Formats: sequence, structure tokens, C-alpha cells
Amino acid sequence: MHFPWPLRYVARVESALGASRRRRSGARGFTLPEAMNFVALAAVLSALAMYGLARYVRHAKTAEAIGSVSAIAAAAAAYYDNSDGAQPVGTTPEAARAMRHFPPPSNGTVPPLDMVRGKRYQSSLGDWSAPPWSDMRFSIPQPQYFAYSFDSQGSGVGAKAAATAQGDLDGNGIFSKYRLGVSVDPSTFKAKVDKEIEKTDPEE
Repeated sequence: MHFPWPLRYVARVESALGASRRRRSGARGFTLPEAMNFVALAAVLSALAMYGLARYVRHAKTAEAIGSVSAIAAAAAAYYDNSDGAQPVGTTPEAARAMRHFPPPSNGTVPPLDMVRGKRYQSSLGDWSAPPWSDMRFSIPQPQYFAYSFDSQGSGVGAKAAATAQGDLDGNGIFSKYRLGVSVDPSTFKAKVDKEIEKTDPEE
């Protein structure tokens, strides 16, 4: 049967609406257990993301300590190797090697430990103007998360030194420590930096 065109148009519209209703009736929403599972999963993923971000930021901060103690140790080794130049004229090579030494130990840390407890410290050139820092031409121009110290003892092949960084990144009173030693190779009479940095509570 053929309908006049207005009736044909109405029939098509009703057919389209019926199909739309059938599609909607076939779809269903989330059940309560499914919604709760989704919320729990989202919370777990968010916690993992926050933990990963915190670890990334902390590792980025500890890069300062690793780079700085490495630079201090390298400067101390160079100072030791060049300390022959401070010996009196006429000193024999054997005597000069016996008197080789590292820069003197530091008087405390730069800055004091309380100044890097959960915060950064902006040092000045005056903080680094005394030995051993001036001897090694070492300073940190940017704000720092760690306090630095230097130890040394002995002379000749028995001389030893170490650069240390200490910091409290989360401000909980527990300090992390990065220490890199320097010793003397008895076969070459040259200073050598240890291959590994000693780390104590590195995540603090």
C-alpha cells in the first residue's frame, strides 16, 4: 500500500525512533560493584603515580650530592698530585712523594646541617672561601639540598681523603649520606678516586 508523502515521512520517523529506543534499551549502566571496582582501581593508579613522581623528584635532588662529591673528590686527587710544587727547591723526587698530601679537613659542613633540613640553602662565595674549598676551587652557586664536608689525613702513599654530602630531603630528622673516598695508588704514587659512592639512607 502506498501512503501519501506526509504519511510516509511520519512512518520513517517512527521507525527511526523505535530503533533508537531499542538501542538504548539494549545498553545498560554500571552496576554498584563495577562502579566501586572502578573507583578502587583509579585510587590505586593515582597512588602509584604519586609515589613514582615523588621518587623521581627525590632522585633528581640526590643527583646534586652525587655530582658534587664526585667533583670534590676529583679536585682533591688533583691537589694531591700537584702538591710536589709546594716542596722546597732541591727536594728529591722520593722525598717529594713522601710529603704529598690532600687539602686540610673542613671545619664542619657547608652549610650547617640544620640549614638543609627539608629545605634548600643558597650559599655565598664566603661560605667556600676557606680551606679546603678554596684549595680545591670548589663552590656551589645554585641553591643546594645537601651540606658538604671534607676529611683528610696522612701524607705520601698512606694519605687518604673523603668528600661527604648529607641531606634531609623530607625534613624528618634522618639524614642521608653520600661519601666518596680518595686514596693513593702505591704503584704510581698518584691519587685515585674510589669507584663507588658509599650511600647511607639515600632516600631520606
